[in-house]
Amino acid sequence: MLKKNFGEIIFSLKEYLILTLLVIISLILLFSNDNSQIRFLRAFAIGAFGTVQSGLSAIPNIFEIEQENKYLRETNIKLSNEISYLKETKLENIRLSKLIGLKENSNLGVVSAKIVNKSLIQTRNTITIDIGSNDSVRLNMPVITDDGLVGKVVALSGNYSIVQILYNKDLKLTVKDQRSRVDGILNYDGTGNLLMTNVPKSADVKTGDMIITSEYSNNFPAGIPVGSVLEEGNLDNLFKKIVIQPVVNFKTLEEVFVLKYLPDKERAELEKIFLNSKQ
Repeated sequence: MLKKNFGEIIFSLKEYLILTLLVIISLILLFSNDNSQIRFLRAFAIGAFGTVQSGLSAIPNIFEIEQENKYLRETNIKLSNEISYLKETKLENIRLSKLIGLKENSNLGVVSAKIVNKSLIQTRNTITIDIGSNDSVRLNMPVITDDGLVGKVVALSGNYSIVQILYNKDLKLTVKDQRSRVDGILNYDGTGNLLMTNVPKSADVKTGDMIITSEYSNNFPAGIPVGSVLEEGNLDNLFKKIVIQPVVNFKTLEEVFVLKYLPDKERAELEKIFLNSKQ
């Protein structure tokens, strides 16, 4: 049975076998004959074969190109990630350098912190920082950056604190025009504007003036930059309408300092007793 099948296979391929045998015989005769015409044909055949081979070798290997492209893409992604990391590290170093400079120049003790949560779209906005009572943070301590005032601590645990920022309707502080020494009250209107209120219509306040914390405040040290006058006009016949642009960019804020400053208890108690006696 096996012999029969083998015979059938040979019979079905006989034309190809005969052609292959004839080609081999032709090549043997071609390369063994030293006739001038045969030599010419032989040289022509070798030259043509070499030309075809060189042409084929010039055609790029598609598989190798795909592998190379894949490697280049992976390398490009890796380099892009490294560049992004280096940029972020550089920016962080710049921010930390500013904070260290503030810490060295501050007469009061400070504790550095990172922001771990932030709210900027409410009427009572806050930030959460990664330090608390275990880091000597106390309620009502001011929070600042190297640019200026951020707010004050209103709640804390052992390792975290919540900071009431300038964009919070519950935070009000006495401020002063650094140039003209005009006093006012800073508060947030809940619609995106910081306002300096209780400023008489005749007061000397100009666009671009720097606004700082006042010595009249018992919650913040005097002289901390708060913002600059963005717009000033008349609210009514008695008072000015003054819009303040804060010096701190709350949208990009990432690191802060808690200032180890607490309200004077004796002063606070005296003022409280006096106010209660007038009621």
